[in-house]
Amino acid sequence: MTDVVVCETSVKLKKGDITAESTDAIVNLSNATLDCSAEKLPNDDCVVTSAGNLKCRKIINLIGVRSDNIVTSVMKALKACDEANMATVSLPAMGTGAGNLKPERSIRLIMKGIEDYLSDPSVMTIICEIVIVVFEQEIYEKYQRFFQNYKKNYPHFSAFGKMIELIKGDITHQAVDCIVNLTNVTLNQSCGVSGAILSAAGDTVKEECKNIGVLRGDEVVITSGGKLESKNIMHIIGPTSVPAYEPSIDRILHECHKNGFTSVALPAIGTGMARVDVAESIKAILNSILNYLSDTLIPSLDTIFIIVIQESIYKKYLEVFQAKSTELQALQREERIVAAMLHGVTIRYPRTWTDIAKKEYQEIIIDKTSQEYKDVKDKFFATTSASKYEVTEIKRIQNITLWQSFTINKQTANRKNPGQKNISHLYHGTRSDALTNINRDGFNRVYCGVNGKIAVS
Repeated sequence: MTDVVVCETSVKLKKGDITAESTDAIVNLSNATLDCSAEKLPNDDCVVTSAGNLKCRKIINLIGVRSDNIVTSVMKALKACDEANMATVSLPAMGTGAGNLKPERSIRLIMKGIEDYLSDPSVMTIICEIVIVVFEQEIYEKYQRFFQNYKKNYPHFSAFGKMIELIKGDITHQAVDCIVNLTNVTLNQSCGVSGAILSAAGDTVKEECKNIGVLRGDEVVITSGGKLESKNIMHIIGPTSVPAYEPSIDRILHECHKNGFTSVALPAIGTGMARVDVAESIKAILNSILNYLSDTLIPSLDTIFIIVIQESIYKKYLEVFQAKSTELQALQREERIVAAMLHGVTIRYPRTWTDIAKKEYQEIIIDKTSQEYKDVKDKFFATTSASKYEVTEIKRIQNITLWQSFTINKQTANRKNPGQKNISHLYHGTRSDALTNINRDGFNRVYCGVNGKIAVS
């Protein structure tokens, strides 16, 4: 079994038969003819029934699940768990049967539904464990690869209910509704990424491009994906300067919405022949995407991939991507704190903190003769040999926002696991230049595996 943690909730991947699971609930994908006299929850298309002879307590029946509504279906199932006071739930491999979704796409949608629900500032969930149960070996192995990447380093964030992912790889290998080809006016560019796309797509796509003829500067055309895993290719003349990014990306995303595409893969726009600065390129891509999503009412897209094949470009893109993720994480944390305050959550600060009203963030050097200094030092040496290290200084980090967030998460953990020890001291090894970011902004999963390891005391 493989597991990851999403917003303090354990998400596990398991090979087996979902009907044998003993979680509080299992999710059943049903149709509109479901015949039951069970309580109906406020969620449309979601009915909770008894479990009969199964090991679980309840069955959550999701009606009419399709490949285009998996995210919302997962969120409905989790909401049903909270409303019925069920802390553990098993989900099937949604969309991989009659929905005919590729496993790689299916697991991304399932995880997006889980992330969107658990990260919603207004949700005070009791769910402590979600198990994704897969029966077929081939599907399980592809889900497992996703989980392994998720644990190591999975650069992604959610914005306006949509997932944005950064992937190091080949755009011609992406199993999406559409990939974007930055081309020339005659649609026959033979070099760079565009040349690689046409070559991999094959003669059928080349012939389609030839029949289209000339591509005007502000025009977008769509062909089939040919031999690619992508269903379609969108051809557009790419921007050659930063100010031109937003109108170009607007056209791309609008065309996706118009055609009902739910996923699109963008290349590292402008970093080839246009010679746009790499950092400015990814900043412009992300800002253009976020501006579009904020201005568009319910776009069909649920996932936007940014694909980079060159290591040097990927590293620079990742740096900017992580910074943007941290920025958005801080905004989401503030929203969650405000929502918790409105629900009557009381924040109490540690007795050792001093001058709290002065600053939002402070680093306080602790007096070596104080009991606080002795307690921290003793707890650290309880995890290692005192002969290996010398403690020269201990600082107390007083971060009001992070403490408020911790208090809310602690209360959630206590509700999920009553009567258990829900807090442990952790020691994090990292580079010295990462300390300030961690102390100010907290841990960000996008940086996972980059700087160091965590040891639990």
